[in-house]
Order: sequence, then structure tokens, then C-alpha cells
Amino acid sequence: MSVITDKFSHLAQDRKIQFKTKELDTPIHKKDGETVTQKQIVFQTALRVNKEKAVACGVILHDSEQPRVNYQITYNKIGQVTDRNKMPQITSELNEINAMRSGYYRFVISGDGEIVMRHLGITGEDVSPMMDVFVYGGRILKALLPELERIDGIDVSQAKT
Repeated sequence: MSVITDKFSHLAQDRKIQFKTKELDTPIHKKDGETVTQKQIVFQTALRVNKEKAVACGVILHDSEQPRVNYQITYNKIGQVTDRNKMPQITSELNEINAMRSGYYRFVISGDGEIVMRHLGITGEDVSPMMDVFVYGGRILKALLPELERIDGIDVSQAKT
């Protein structure tokens, strides 16, 4: 692991956040057409949103010796679109939440209708701001789950982990 991923792992231990980790090799296509392999470290855990619901969440870090690396934080299986005919309305309401209430995060709908909350960023060796964004993401999701429940055409109850 790189210095950045090591520091993130140690900070998680200090904050008593238990992650399962795995390494992924991802092919990246450069501008000149060359394909190189980018190693990523995936830190996975789950967040209990309320008494009945937990969601899978995680952090993906590019594992590189560069001084700054990309990362992605995701909270998965938050809900499911149940009525694709209401997609324009659902998208509009999610965009309102994204614009006004979700902070660093964005709610998105995957191709299969899953509602996901994610954040993309860049970090250096001081990973504490990235960890703070991860922790605050759980608070944001807990606060906004009632708003998601009110959107007609989304079911947040069936997406349990």
C-alpha cells in the first residue's frame, strides 16, 4: 500500500471504523492509446442508518506514490426506483436535494435503478479531511433518508444489507 492508503487505514483504526479491504487492478487508457494498470484499494463497511436499515458504504483510493490521489466515497443500496415512468419527477427531486441539502455528496440513480450517494475527491497525505467527509456522509444520509422516503416511485425499505 502507498503512504496515503496506509495513513487512511491507520486513521480508520484510530477512529474505530472497521473496514474490509481489497485490492483491484483497473486498466486505464492514456491519451496516447497506451493502457496501464492502476491499482485501487477498496475499503468497505456498512452503516446502520436506522433500526431497520443498514447500507453498504466504502472508500476507493488510487494506490499510488503520487503526492495526491483520487478517491471516491459511496453509500450503496440506499433505495430503488420502483416506477421508471416517474423517472423525470424522481430525477428532479433528487437534483433539488443535491443542490440544496446533500453537501459534498450527490444522489445518483444507477442503470438498474439503485439509489447511490457518492462523493469524488482528491487527497494528499493528510487524509483526515477525507475521513471527515466519509463520517459526515453517514450523518447526511441519516438526515436526508426521510426526504428520500417521501419521493413517489422510490422504495428505501427494500434496500437492506
